[in-house]
Amino acid sequence: MEDQTVKNPDKGGVQSVARIFELIEVLAAHPAGASLQRLAEDAHLAKSTTHRLLGSLVSLGYAAQDGETGKYRLTLKMFEISSGIVNSMDVMSVAKVHLERLAQRTGEAVHLVIRDAQDIVYIYKTESGPMRMSSRVGLRSPLYCTGVGKAILATLTEEEVEDVWRHSTPQKLTVRTVTDLPALCAQLNEVRACGYAIDDEENELGIRCVALAIPGPGGKADSAFSISGLAPYMTPERIRRIAALALETRADILRDLGVQGV
Repeated sequence: MEDQTVKNPDKGGVQSVARIFELIEVLAAHPAGASLQRLAEDAHLAKSTTHRLLGSLVSLGYAAQDGETGKYRLTLKMFEISSGIVNSMDVMSVAKVHLERLAQRTGEAVHLVIRDAQDIVYIYKTESGPMRMSSRVGLRSPLYCTGVGKAILATLTEEEVEDVWRHSTPQKLTVRTVTDLPALCAQLNEVRACGYAIDDEENELGIRCVALAIPGPGGKADSAFSISGLAPYMTPERIRRIAALALETRADILRDLGVQGV
């Protein structure tokens, strides 16, 4: 009688690949390293499976284990792979010098993001002041509740915004997070009117930011940048001053990208 236990011989291989990438994502969330137990819990895997997958990552050079603490972390080999993609982006190579100057002029943290479906991913961060933010390159956040996300959404059509909303899972990250579409659309109209978006402690309590999209030739944006600071210091007047500097910065970036008429 034919063995019915394996109907698809490729299924096991696909499952292993999926598990190892899930584990990589969990490792990425623990840049300082994490124990085998913690990684297994976060990845929803058995300890034995997690240990086996970690062994493969370590042997290939993508992860390392601390000899004293026993914790595992990703190595720079992962960065070497991803940096080739990031560095090839025109917006990254062009915007970097302008964003560094903006950080120096404002004394605040400046971020550059790109859109990935209904999320944004941080691809660059520079800080010139004493405050150090918890954000990091590679962090993923929703479009609907971030200043950079709303700046990008404001360049899309109403139908495109609704499509992003349908594929998102709106939830209250803070008491200020907008979780209904009409309120978000009202915010986007304000963004279009003034040219920049505000994150008023919607993504993280205690942090306000000014964000501007970097549109392409057709006017739609897949990238944006923000200036973030502690809420008590980001007063309405200071936000207006920072926004003026940010608008100048965007004009410089668009000029160097060769984008006109947006």
